[in-house]
Amino acid sequence: MATLQFSILLVIVAIVETSFVKLDQNGYENVLIRIADDVSSVDCLQTISNLKVMLEEASSALCTAVEGRAYFRNVTILIPNHWAANRNCLVETNITWPRTHMADLIVTSNHPNFGSQPFTLNYGGCGVSSLPVRLPIGYLTTPGKGVAIAHEWFHYRYGVFDEIGVNGDPLHPDGYQITQPEAEILPTSCTNEPLKGEWIGSEWQNSNDNGNITSSIMFNTDLPSINRLCTAENHLKAPPTKQNWLCGSRSVSEIVYSHHDFIVVVTNKQTNVVVTLETNNTQARNCSQPIIFSVATNRHRGYHIILDVTSAMGVDNLTKSATFAASHFVWFLPEGSIVSIDTFSDTYSQLQTPVALNVNTKNSILSHLGELAIKSTANTAGLSLALDNAMRMFRDGSEIILITAAQEVPSNFSVYVDQFRRNLIAPDILALSIQASDIFTPLARDGRLYFVPTRSNSPLVPGAPYRNARTWMTDTLQSVYSRTRSYRAKVEERTLQIIDGWNNGTFQLESTATSLMFALYHLDDGLSMDFIKGTLLSPLNGECPISQRKSLALYTANCSNIILEKGTWSYFIDVSGSSTVRLDTLFSSDSVSPVRVETRTNSIENKQIDWKTQRVVIYALATQQEKAVSGLNLVAHISGDNEADSVLSVSLNENNPSDVTKGDGVYSAQLTDLPRNSIRFSYVVEIVGGVGTVDSGSYNGHPMAGSFIPSGQSLPLPNAINRYVYGGSFQLSLPYDGRDVLPPGRIVDLNISAFDSKNSSAGLTWTAPRDNYNVSDILVDRFVITSEDADSKEAIIFNGVIKPLSGTVDHVIMAVDVPKSNKSRSVYFRVYGLDPSGNQAQPSNIATVYVPAFYLPTDPTGDPPILPEWLFWSLIGLAVACTILIVAIIIACVRRYRDARKREAMGADWVQIGETSIGPNRLPERKKEATSIKAVEPQVPDFNAHFTPSPIRRASSVSSTRWSDNSYQTTGSDIYRRPRVTFTEARIERPADSPERPSSSKSLPAYAFGGGWDNTPSPASSSSIISITTVSSSPSKKVPPPPPIRKYHPYSFERNDNNETSNKAKTKLQFGGGNDAPLASSPSYLAHQLRKQDVSYLQRGELPKTYSMQTLASASNSSLSRFGVVLGADSEASLV
Repeated sequence: MATLQFSILLVIVAIVETSFVKLDQNGYENVLIRIADDVSSVDCLQTISNLKVMLEEASSALCTAVEGRAYFRNVTILIPNHWAANRNCLVETNITWPRTHMADLIVTSNHPNFGSQPFTLNYGGCGVSSLPVRLPIGYLTTPGKGVAIAHEWFHYRYGVFDEIGVNGDPLHPDGYQITQPEAEILPTSCTNEPLKGEWIGSEWQNSNDNGNITSSIMFNTDLPSINRLCTAENHLKAPPTKQNWLCGSRSVSEIVYSHHDFIVVVTNKQTNVVVTLETNNTQARNCSQPIIFSVATNRHRGYHIILDVTSAMGVDNLTKSATFAASHFVWFLPEGSIVSIDTFSDTYSQLQTPVALNVNTKNSILSHLGELAIKSTANTAGLSLALDNAMRMFRDGSEIILITAAQEVPSNFSVYVDQFRRNLIAPDILALSIQASDIFTPLARDGRLYFVPTRSNSPLVPGAPYRNARTWMTDTLQSVYSRTRSYRAKVEERTLQIIDGWNNGTFQLESTATSLMFALYHLDDGLSMDFIKGTLLSPLNGECPISQRKSLALYTANCSNIILEKGTWSYFIDVSGSSTVRLDTLFSSDSVSPVRVETRTNSIENKQIDWKTQRVVIYALATQQEKAVSGLNLVAHISGDNEADSVLSVSLNENNPSDVTKGDGVYSAQLTDLPRNSIRFSYVVEIVGGVGTVDSGSYNGHPMAGSFIPSGQSLPLPNAINRYVYGGSFQLSLPYDGRDVLPPGRIVDLNISAFDSKNSSAGLTWTAPRDNYNVSDILVDRFVITSEDADSKEAIIFNGVIKPLSGTVDHVIMAVDVPKSNKSRSVYFRVYGLDPSGNQAQPSNIATVYVPAFYLPTDPTGDPPILPEWLFWSLIGLAVACTILIVAIIIACVRRYRDARKREAMGADWVQIGETSIGPNRLPERKKEATSIKAVEPQVPDFNAHFTPSPIRRASSVSSTRWSDNSYQTTGSDIYRRPRVTFTEARIERPADSPERPSSSKSLPAYAFGGGWDNTPSPASSSSIISITTVSSSPSKKVPPPPPIRKYHPYSFERNDNNETSNKAKTKLQFGGGNDAPLASSPSYLAHQLRKQDVSYLQRGELPKTYSMQTLASASNSSLSRFGVVLGADSEASLV
């Protein structure tokens, strides 16, 4: 069963009582910035100018962060009333709606603990709006810090949290570790790229090389490149940030875009289907829009009270209780306040037109109230006119208070609901019946609705707390004053039995007061007691006479002529007869700030709370001069609308699981029970004899980033304090039936104690919580363990009972299998506690382990691996080795086969040539050698010999180079085919770089083999060249492409008559390109042709034998020497 908690919210001091901010067409309107009264007006124009510049920067930063979906369109700056006296502070008089308690941002003096740092106090959970943004005056002069204001706006408006850690924080440290083979401490952050920096001691220092980091604003506002939010795509779940902890590891952008500013939730009442629609605010806009600023003063000047006088007010004498509460309220208003009173039933009446208060006007108003009579009709037609006048009075500066028990409203009531909303009116409505509470809830949407119990839930016993309709209304109206005008601390609330004669008692003031309100009034009818006289004595024996307001039976003290010192005060009252009375004492102080405690409910827009799905929590905040007060004992007393239900009392403390930040002065309590018969509840927070401490230290870090605020110095309060704070009311959707809906406490210390990468298992440890938010003594032993990674959603991997370790009370260890994957990734573990009713606790903190990739065969049936792991890896190694061996063998065979083919192709055409003299007409016969050429087996030159290209040599303006390996080319797998007809040409030339030398013999033969590949003969040579053309037909076969053109130059030699050479026969061959005629031959082939050809072939016209052309890939002197060819350094080849 998925269950959650109830939620009452009791929040406090500078809380947003009412905010009229709305987003329309991407622009925020009605943003209100209040400058506190203690800020000097000496340089008001500069202060306002600085504020405008900072808000412009903040608007731009906000707009960029939400991708153009929101910016500040119009902003009103509310200056203190005493600033208006300075003529330099220009004020617009046509703006009447702003009130001090409606501010969204407050400019204050520098904070006593946090200095000039802006901050926002988040009191609630994820998505709950916070208290107003605090802007210390010292921060306004800091340039380029608008992004920090946008950071605080995200806290305030959307209820998101920081994404940075705090050094030494137990829940949100500034570093964290992911369990892995080589563990590393990572900085707590949320960034779109890995953060660069280093640890200096225990603190992380960012590097200057972080210019590619653009998110997140909730992580850091000092890096100039940061201007975005972390999204669902780049959000980091592992870091122990406050955002991850309180928002279930969801990204800031997910929370922001789920805010009602960006969506509309529509419920079909017939099908009860909830539909979420995106608004037009999702369309991006230009972020450079200017802000429209207005400057105004607080128009508050008093109160306009509307009293119901229909027949519904006759039940339980509610009219008498209502008129008494209104009289009490008016009597204690400061002189000069403006008050007006209207009544309604079937008609409308002005009981008191607007009047400034003094003693005389107060008495007059009290007389009018005492004469007020109810009507016998339930008709409320006059309410329409009363609401019309209320809107006029609001524009004139009056707060609207409505006291009613009406059972119906006029048919046009919804029109006034819309008009109140449109005119930014936030009324305070005291509903004296269940029906009135339901009817007037829409009108109180932007204000407050207080349900007033009409019957007491406790007996009227002297010395015991007693509250009825009269006390609830009286104290509630005083809370309205404290919230809307100035703070009044109620220090005494006592039920007394006054008997015949002198009666006396004491109470404490913990500080000097500016005003003191001492009051006694009857809790019974008061007919049995007559007041004679009374005196109130100060600690220094100053006397204040006590007198009776006879029309109200209200007894008050006038202390206008004495100093209101702190200490013990005494009262003495002389009466005849007896009565049970209520003693109330309140005081206010302008010079010395008393401890403030203020409250409110979490019922957003006064809507009902479904206790099956929502939390019920009471919050309270105690401060003194903006500093947190700790160590107080706060108790909330809750009264239901059914007198059969007794009063429920619950303690509030600072270490409750619902508390967001410890040390901030916030106290809270999660309710573990509720009265069974009531739906509507009112409550009061009480402090009796409170002894606490005040945080007087200083803190330089971000105040709200950690789980607690470190206190450098805590000083005890000088005196014990009492407080009675009436916070308001809340209502449930249906009565609580007593079922167990409270989950166990949250696990906060989940840790990975060990990780076995070989077996892919992890050991988890945690402390077992207790049931009912750790309030119960029952230890939880059933848990759900989940895991997830970047590619998969959270999945349950264990659901069952785990007992704590033997010898321990609550220490739990559990080994779990880590899901395997074929890629490395981080796996996130969470643990949830379950109670016997199936209520599931909030998820624990995340424990992260880095898991390397696993490559294992899988069984489609989902069974364990088919092979043992050791055998699997052995087979993998053997397969790799075999593969390498096979590849090596194939490479060797291919090389041998290729070499064999080359030798086979070359064997038929290559002939070894020994030392031979070359004659002009025949093959000469050298000494010691036969005249015939001895046939020998052909030998192939060394093609793999090392070859270095020779310098370029020019011959007849044509470059010549030694042969290279590029002669043999292929395209893809095809080898160029040789044409069937090959043309060759022989010609005699002189060396290109030698002096001109005439031939010694005109018949000297010289050959150059090659020719056109287009089946045409080469061009005819000059007269100095003897050309022969040899045409051969050969079968088509694959041959290499033609090599570069190569030329050789034979030189003449002389013969003697004995057919012997007179000098060494020598022919120089130079190879190179020319005449665009490709040459397909090798040096050995050319040498062979020179030796075997006879000039008589030319004379007879016979064709010489044609050899297959071969291309020399590479050659060296050693290989060419076999053919009688010697290479020179000048790229010449010589036949010897």
